[in-house]
Amino acid sequence: MNLLHPASAGAVVTLWFMNGLPVRLVHGTTRYRVVTAEEWPDATGWSIGARSTTGQVSNFSVKSLGSGWTLSSAS
Repeated sequence: MNLLHPASAGAVVTLWFMNGLPVRLVHGTTRYRVVTAEEWPDATGWSIGARSTTGQVSNFSVKSLGSGWTLSSAS
């Protein structure tokens, strides 16, 4: 059996929006509060800087699949 690491490209992420901007993100089992967000020029995704409830700061690139969001990259 081959399990993908949650940071793998294509992993599902959950985003919550307020006034058209992402404000919360869940990746794997970790919840993040969005600190910075920049929409991609073609409006198909976002570059997001976020802080977890434990203070971990991560950067995510996510893209829309129409019915949800997937991870393009994380650091």
